[in-house]
Amino acid sequence: MTKIKRPIVWKLILSIGLPLLVIYSTILFLNFKWNKSSAIEQMKDYLVELTSHNASTLNTDFTKIAQYPIGISKMLEVMAEPDEKEIFNLLIDLVKSDSLINSMAIAFEPYSFAKKKRFAPYVYREEGRILTTDLTKDYDYCSADWYSIPMLLKKPYWSEPYYSRTEDNTLQVTFSVPIYKNNKFLGIASANISLEKLRETMENIHIMGGYIFMISQYGTYIYHPNEKDIMRETIFSKAVTYNFNQMRIFGREMIKGKKSVEPFNDPIKGIKQWIIYTPIVSCNWTLAAVIPEREILDVVYSRIIKQMGVMILGYLVIMLTVVWVAFNITNPIRNLMKKTERLATGDLDVQMVNIRGEDEIHELAMVFNKMVIDLKHYINDLTNATKARESVESELRIARHIQESLIPRIFPPFPHRKEFSLFARNIPAKEVAGDFYDFFFLDEDNLALIIADVSGKGVSASLFMAVTKTLIKAKANYVDSPETIMSQVNYDLCQENDAAMFVTTFMAVLNVKTGSFTYCNAGHNNPYLIKANGEIMQLENTEGMALGIIDDCNYTSNKITLKKNDMLYLYTDGVNEAMDIDGNEFSYAKMEEFLKKLGESTPRETIEITMNAVQGFTKNAEQSDDITIMALRVLMLKDNIK
Repeated sequence: MTKIKRPIVWKLILSIGLPLLVIYSTILFLNFKWNKSSAIEQMKDYLVELTSHNASTLNTDFTKIAQYPIGISKMLEVMAEPDEKEIFNLLIDLVKSDSLINSMAIAFEPYSFAKKKRFAPYVYREEGRILTTDLTKDYDYCSADWYSIPMLLKKPYWSEPYYSRTEDNTLQVTFSVPIYKNNKFLGIASANISLEKLRETMENIHIMGGYIFMISQYGTYIYHPNEKDIMRETIFSKAVTYNFNQMRIFGREMIKGKKSVEPFNDPIKGIKQWIIYTPIVSCNWTLAAVIPEREILDVVYSRIIKQMGVMILGYLVIMLTVVWVAFNITNPIRNLMKKTERLATGDLDVQMVNIRGEDEIHELAMVFNKMVIDLKHYINDLTNATKARESVESELRIARHIQESLIPRIFPPFPHRKEFSLFARNIPAKEVAGDFYDFFFLDEDNLALIIADVSGKGVSASLFMAVTKTLIKAKANYVDSPETIMSQVNYDLCQENDAAMFVTTFMAVLNVKTGSFTYCNAGHNNPYLIKANGEIMQLENTEGMALGIIDDCNYTSNKITLKKNDMLYLYTDGVNEAMDIDGNEFSYAKMEEFLKKLGESTPRETIEITMNAVQGFTKNAEQSDDITIMALRVLMLKDNIK
């Protein structure tokens, strides 16, 4: 390395008085920071207290309303058999007693009131009058959320806001309480609150020139200054619309019942704002306020503006000195800048010449000349490499599109068939996959199901997959037993299989009329049967060898009978062998954990639960293998269709 005899850095430091500039800048920065920090902390405390006060007021109103259905529940627990008139009079008195109540109802469990099939007295306000009716006349209340959810939860429940069924079509929310007598479920007592009055209350809340909004426990806007957002948008849909991930984080914290004050850059208004949010505990809603930061920092800015004037004057003096000194010593730098601009336009023949001296400028010119030469070589190499890579990527994209077209992708696949629900998903580890699935009807009543995993990954596996899938479907046109199809396909794959590839395959035939399920397993993972009662079991292995290894291998099949609401869960080893960043496998045990908790999940929901579980386990780890999942739930057997 050449020794620099006259470093230019000393000329600049001695000429411009750098220490003075550093001192001025530090004083200005610290003064601004201390004033700003103090004002922010004071304002945070004030805003939290102000927002919490308003939320507490709303919480008091909701808690008060909740006491009416709770009181009815306790009253009916100890009352003798009341008659219809007593119940209607009770509801009328309660609705009259509080203007926030829009309507009230007591929905009795079928045959629990005077041996009536259904009875649901309902009292409501309409155009200043209090009217009564029986919901059973034109409404199946047993299927409504405000009835079924608290019944299942066995505890009070605040519903999501909705528009009422009366002519005024007001926005309201329902609080429901289950009624028990002698540990027997009698029905639901409910009170409906009109959110129109809530809107009037919210419009009277003003916080420092900002605006307020309210969201439900699921993030739906219940109140917002923009009325078009109410009940039509959620805080999460807004985050998606404006690609605003921070809003999505705020939403998650809100629905968890958290309280906080956070600054953020508003992509809607293009300014920095603060958001203050606090929960309304009684109904799990959240009250939030958004305030421009400039409202908070105006005081800070006014304090330091005079100090900035003095600092700027000193800065101008320093800059005049810099210009005067730099003008005499930086001509080579300006020359280098011009050459750099030419280089930026694509002129790769530019060179620095006639550079005198032995300082940093001279060394920089030499490095610049070498950089231009190296850049020429690099661009040429990069152009060739890019062309080659783009060609390969294009071919892989085409291969993936072709492969996707070979796998069924439209769900539901048989909309006219009501006997079952079916969903499947294929996620390749590379651009193209070796896994595949297929399903098709052999005749009116017999549905063929196939899932397979080719050894290896990438293009070779995808080609072997396409051949296997074509052979299976071709054999199925004239052979209907899975073990025969497996034997014939295995023989064909073994012929001239120089690459020694093989494919694990599970094939089954479901008779949708009787529930008969005949299957043959050629070296594949054993699927699971999830019974209607929640019990899970792996299907018994038929001990067949993977296809494409030995051409005279024998295959056998097993048969079971599926019942209504039973679900089949087929998968490849990309699920149970998915690895986290430390190389630990997901395992069958973790699969069985979430399979036991599926309940009445649909096939689509089941696969989504699987992917969430796998992705949560693997996190930042690279996907190690193709993942393919198929789920089928029996909805009804054809023999039982009236």
